[in-house]
Amino acid sequence: MYARLIATVLIMGLALMTACAEPSRFGAVETTLNNEIGKLTYEEAVIRWGQPTSKSEGKEYFTAYWLKERSAGLVKERLYLTFDNEKKILRAFRYTSKPFE
Repeated sequence: MYARLIATVLIMGLALMTACAEPSRFGAVETTLNNEIGKLTYEEAVIRWGQPTSKSEGKEYFTAYWLKERSAGLVKERLYLTFDNEKKILRAFRYTSKPFE
């Protein structure tokens, strides 16, 4: 009985490690975007990642949100990019990647 439990835990652990080892569907997001704050336009982001999943408008800024799944949907990656309304230039970003969500 314990052997089956241990085997199950090991298989789940291996699946998690495999899922997390796959490259991001967004590329090397954090490194790239740190260098692009104040430079990347909304139009360039749409060309790079496609239309956002959703967009929220504010008075001075708007945030575009992209959701990508990898590893057969086991890992969800979320990318939030905040742009100013006037020039539509990247002002901030947040990226998360979570397995089994």
